[in-house]
Amino acid sequence: MMISPNCFVDELKDKTYKKLLKERDKLIRQIRAFEKDKVPESEYSICPSPEVVYQMNLQYLEELCNLIAEKYNKEYVWKEWNIE
Repeated sequence: MMISPNCFVDELKDKTYKKLLKERDKLIRQIRAFEKDKVPESEYSICPSPEVVYQMNLQYLEELCNLIAEKYNKEYVWKEWNIE
């Protein structure tokens, strides 16, 4: 089951800028894998379909990039460090 892009980002709001970059990279790897047809055949029989997962990953990436920009400003431009 896929969650909404807003819920996806809500789960990441407390992460640091650097941890958000790791999440972004993970999404990009999944997106690229689909675009290169490297999705395992076993995933084609599951729901949601790889096409739906791809579309949701693109939406997650959009929301995540907005959060990354916000975190970058807080942690590096305005120097509001959030130590975890």
